[in-house]
Amino acid sequence: MSQDPVTHISILRKLCRIPSKSCQREETARVGITSHHQLLAKTQSACFTAALLDSKCNSTTPHRSLFIIDNMAEVTPPMFEDEQLDAQGQNVRLSRLYTQLCLCFPLNGMEPESLSHLHRYLEDGLKRLTMSFPWVAGHVVDEDSVFKIKPSGRFPALLVKDLRTQLPPFCEYQAKGFPFHMLDEDVIAPRKTLPERFDEPASVLLVQANLVDGGALLVVNGQHNCMDMHGQAQIIHLLAKACCNEGYTEEELRLGNLPRADIIPVLETEDSPSAQPTLPHETAGVDSGTSLQDSHTKLQCTWAYFLFSQSALVELKALAVKSMTADYVSTDDALSALIWQAVTRTRLARFDSRTVTSTFDRQVDARRHLDTPPAYTGNVVHKVSSTLPMHHILDMPLGVLASHLRTSLQSTDIAHEVRRAATKAHQATSASRSRSSQHNSGTTRGTLPPTDIRMSSWAKEDCYHVDFGGLLGKPEAVRRPNFPAWEGLVYLLPKKLDGEIAIALCLREEDMEELKGDDTFTRFCSYIV
Repeated sequence: MSQDPVTHISILRKLCRIPSKSCQREETARVGITSHHQLLAKTQSACFTAALLDSKCNSTTPHRSLFIIDNMAEVTPPMFEDEQLDAQGQNVRLSRLYTQLCLCFPLNGMEPESLSHLHRYLEDGLKRLTMSFPWVAGHVVDEDSVFKIKPSGRFPALLVKDLRTQLPPFCEYQAKGFPFHMLDEDVIAPRKTLPERFDEPASVLLVQANLVDGGALLVVNGQHNCMDMHGQAQIIHLLAKACCNEGYTEEELRLGNLPRADIIPVLETEDSPSAQPTLPHETAGVDSGTSLQDSHTKLQCTWAYFLFSQSALVELKALAVKSMTADYVSTDDALSALIWQAVTRTRLARFDSRTVTSTFDRQVDARRHLDTPPAYTGNVVHKVSSTLPMHHILDMPLGVLASHLRTSLQSTDIAHEVRRAATKAHQATSASRSRSSQHNSGTTRGTLPPTDIRMSSWAKEDCYHVDFGGLLGKPEAVRRPNFPAWEGLVYLLPKKLDGEIAIALCLREEDMEELKGDDTFTRFCSYIV
């Protein structure tokens, strides 16, 4: 395939239905283009501007891109120059790691041909997405100790499976609340969360649609060097627009194609340059030689969902506010404090609460701290930790513990810490990467200490408003599929339109039984069987 960017200009002229001389007028103004996907975005903007000049559009349509493709049959993947990932994306421990999100759609009046319709609908959407954001069709490679997105020559992989005879009907998912055990990644996801092999490139984006009787389970996998959940939610939003053949705004095109290499500036001098780098998300001093599979087998851990209604969350925050010592606590603060106390209670039989400490890690979106655009799709999360003796965690009123968590966030220079962690990842040598890759081959990943909790909040990701149109529409439920147990991990799933939040929690089986019987905890939530 030709990599000549002029080819893309020609394609865009045709697809945008803009006279060639109109595009030529705009092309003369293009400067500072450093990669083909930037050229693609800038050319789309040029075509959009030319269309406004030629058609004298009124003020009701000035911000809508005219990059709309009707016939996808002859479209081929656009090429682009290698895209170096940002400093945070240089973390070798994220290599081959995927974050999954499952969107669950009811489908009424299913016809026999619905499977082929769904396949074509999503395939065309992925093609339109790629024509505007070519990097989503790339794959991540480690080239000369630098992680880059390179063209794959293909559109993002799409699997569509008819599982109507293998999985329960959608009404059963609805009745049971979309539990973990009905959402097995081995069945419904295009690739597992944890890496299985390190000898092949990692695709940036993978999609699998699963047809069940009366519904569809759409699983989107995002490669974790390239995107965090905020970035992945943005890609899902853009994919939905593409499926509806809705044009992108100039701002979406610009932000979705931002050059990544320097967006997180590294520090000029490192605090301890001679120290062995501790890469972001790595837990230092932990039993890092234990694999997740071994942990799952020996400890018999399990995942579960707990549902918190909007009214319960309001009540919980009001309870925290009564005893708070900070100027402000959020619902996330109050919910985190509730979880920390409840999980600590389940573990008391194994520890001396007066001498043993527990750490609560929160993954924080650092975009606003770094003045990074909110729509930037890279991985910009940072871990902020709070550590207390177990007995203090249990003795504190809810509001005091929530205030402690809030103060931890406020007292941390998140921008500096992100740049410091990114600098360490950036400075990691080829040899240290090789050792880390060998150490993490197969399913081997470091475990959390058995006293600790690590939480990622996706509650603010606006996944329930995403409208795929066509057969799918808006999701009824959004879940994280079941993957190998990792004791102490917690996810706050995207908030529903009615304010409900599902909490995904992984504990030892005996601790989970204790939690389900904890009236202080279950007062605010219901367990999904």
